[in-house]
Amino acid sequence: MTDVWILVADRARARLFSLDEGASHMAEVDDFVNPVARTPVPGRAHAPPPRVHDRIGEGRHVIEAHTPPREKAALQFAARLATYLKHAHDQQRYRDLVLVASPRFLGTLNAALGAHVGEAVVLRVPKN
Repeated sequence: MTDVWILVADRARARLFSLDEGASHMAEVDDFVNPVARTPVPGRAHAPPPRVHDRIGEGRHVIEAHTPPREKAALQFAARLATYLKHAHDQQRYRDLVLVASPRFLGTLNAALGAHVGEAVVLRVPKN
């Protein structure tokens, strides 16, 4: 069992390192990429928002997405990382977890981890 795993992440990429007690350097465990986070949303900047018709009458209203596409991509990426970390924790591949992430993504990641893996987190560093 590795003593400590360190996850360094933002909404587009995450790198996972291990640090054993007495080791002089960290070893990279895995590298995750979220290409959707850096892909521009085509045509959304200049396209008119979608509209819906009223049930009664002839009125039309603009509708907006509840979650912006980039935020949705970040939520999905955080869920993917959380699933990986939960599976590794269940296999006892690490004891303690350190999270280093941008403040906004750190909040998203904390929510995705849940209580089980959240108990293994010994340090949260909100840095870009």
